[in-house]
Amino acid sequence: MKKKVRKERKKINKKIIIVESPTKGKTIKGFLDPDYTLVSSRGHIKDLPKSTLGVDVENNFQPRYIKIRGKASIIREIKKACKNSLEIFLAPDPDREGEVIAQHLAEELDANGARIKRALFYEITPEHVKKALANTTVINQNLVNAHKARRVLDRIVGYYTSPILWKIIKGGLSAGRVQSVALRLVSEREKEITSFKPIPYWIAEADFTTERNEKFLGKLWRIDGEARKIADKKELERIKTTLKKGTTFKVTSFRVTHPSRLPPPPFITSTLQQEASKHVRFSAKKTMYIAQSLYEGIRLPQGRIGLITYMRTDSIRVNTKTLERLRNYIVGKYGEEYLNKIIRIFKDRKNVQGGHEAIRPTKLEFEPDKIRQHLTDDQYKIYKLIFDRFIASQMSPAKYRQKETVVSFGGVDFKAEEMKQTFPGFQIVSGDSIARGAVPDMKVGEDVEMTDIEFTEKKTEPSARYTEASLIKKLEENGIGRPSTYAHILQTLFDRGYTIKEKSKIQATELGLQVYDVIIPRFSNIFEVSFTAKMEKELDRIEAGTKLWQDVIREFYDPFVINLNKIKEEVDKIKESISQKVEKKCPKCGRSLVIKWGRYGKFLACSGFPECKYSESLEIEKSERKCPECGKHLTIRHGKFGKFLACSGYPDCRYTENLAHDAPCPMCHGNVIIIKTRRGNVYKCKQCDFSTFYPPTKDRCPQCEHGMVMKRGKKVCPVCTGLIKKKKHAKK
Repeated sequence: MKKKVRKERKKINKKIIIVESPTKGKTIKGFLDPDYTLVSSRGHIKDLPKSTLGVDVENNFQPRYIKIRGKASIIREIKKACKNSLEIFLAPDPDREGEVIAQHLAEELDANGARIKRALFYEITPEHVKKALANTTVINQNLVNAHKARRVLDRIVGYYTSPILWKIIKGGLSAGRVQSVALRLVSEREKEITSFKPIPYWIAEADFTTERNEKFLGKLWRIDGEARKIADKKELERIKTTLKKGTTFKVTSFRVTHPSRLPPPPFITSTLQQEASKHVRFSAKKTMYIAQSLYEGIRLPQGRIGLITYMRTDSIRVNTKTLERLRNYIVGKYGEEYLNKIIRIFKDRKNVQGGHEAIRPTKLEFEPDKIRQHLTDDQYKIYKLIFDRFIASQMSPAKYRQKETVVSFGGVDFKAEEMKQTFPGFQIVSGDSIARGAVPDMKVGEDVEMTDIEFTEKKTEPSARYTEASLIKKLEENGIGRPSTYAHILQTLFDRGYTIKEKSKIQATELGLQVYDVIIPRFSNIFEVSFTAKMEKELDRIEAGTKLWQDVIREFYDPFVINLNKIKEEVDKIKESISQKVEKKCPKCGRSLVIKWGRYGKFLACSGFPECKYSESLEIEKSERKCPECGKHLTIRHGKFGKFLACSGYPDCRYTENLAHDAPCPMCHGNVIIIKTRRGNVYKCKQCDFSTFYPPTKDRCPQCEHGMVMKRGKKVCPVCTGLIKKKKHAKK
């Protein structure tokens, strides 16, 4: 009888912690005693319905959240686990998204308010988790309302503007409150590049020798006292006539300075994404996925532990105790001279939400190289970026010696510079030291001889296309989006086919430019950079509790609807104005053919649609091969899984086959076909089981004689590098 009572008491006294990630739950469970039970919501459990607006605009814009499809069983499991619990700790991520997950969980549990507590885990370590559980709070309704306002705003914009694109261009397209602003930035840069007319100019470099036979290189700096390049051929000829080999120049300036370089602050979300893009070529989406895994927990010999603090933050703040530990670490690892003399305090930008700290390692003893065997290659790269950046932030400045001299003759000045490091400081960790040029010591007034000169013609260039790093920086500088949304914004543009990435540069596609031409001029105020930034500030005011979320929506909604109704009346005119007619006539009814967009790109269709449904491919690529069934030429077409070969005699002959790669299978020399997937092209052999995301090349491995594949711009052997296992790909 006593045993039964003890069991029931134990069952009633259990404590439940609800997180949104099973991995996070697994890590936390290892820190706590058996009284705690960990359950996971696996992300959001509620959202607005997909098929309807889901916002009651007549009832103060109340959103109608419903259970996400597939989450009913998870909600039942959570309710069952919490049924007899003494305490329920809601512990999704500490941001707007996490707060709304906690709110929806609380609504579903419908438990006594005293039982439900909000726990905020900014890092997943034993000390922090136990401290957070001992110092719980309540759900922050201001955060919930800020998320609600963002979700309602985004739904209203997307729900009402996307159908305009469906009617004018094609179905399945979308417009978004923030995504369309990002598209605007990319498209306007693309239009600027397209319309840019290069202007030629010339630069000059000259070799000089001092009276002591010391040599240095100078670059043309000023002409007639103005810092500029050579503007035209007439001026070029004049300077060529003036400057001959053997001309004696006079040293008009020589100075030596000792500049220093300060370390950057620890990472925030945007700077982590930017540096990962620059240094390891990771997309923003991939960077955040890897950072999430480091935050939620990695299995080490000491047990599972989160290696970094929460990775969605715009604050560079670090707490005092952690800074003290960091400074002790620097002295022990590098010596007193590498520690900055005073604690370096970085100031947050205006309007930064300072609740989160910067992204930093949770334990300094877990150095990247010491635990590398427990990390994937990608995890190691991101963790090392975060670790090194944090260490460098409290280290002494890097010191340099800089020499600069100006030599002059006939109104033309050449400048020479030398930069050499005298003390590495923080750059012993960051590895980004500078070394350039060589300038001997000189005195003002002495003569130097020009021994050679070279003129090079250049052309002015337009602004470069955005990279992921520079676009995120642009969004951040203009107050567009928040740390949790940068990666999603960029990925949406890629997924919709509005942008593509070519050699790490983001380029607007023809479809993206057409969406821009339809949407931006007609909703210029909504998809304007400053307006979007203003809305972000309004959302911050809701989060701070200084403004009601319904007021923000109403101020936006009323003028939006007036503009929307005007555009709806003009849809047919807009469609007619952008439709591109071709000279070719419809073979069925004789009407003009027009260019339209379909699921797989552009095609020609009869302007008499729907009465006449004739259509044909717009761009048919002919193949040299002939159809094995009817003998007609095969053509390259576009389908759901990418390009494929089809008979030009369609529909009489329906022969098709996958498009072949131009290099053989690295394993069996068989034919490789290309299959398009969401993750990219897959190269699959028709004769064996070989399959990879990396395109095979015609090169052979010098060690094992197997074929090579192209991985991130380098040719590698799939066998020697372990990409695939040799025995798996035996020829069938």
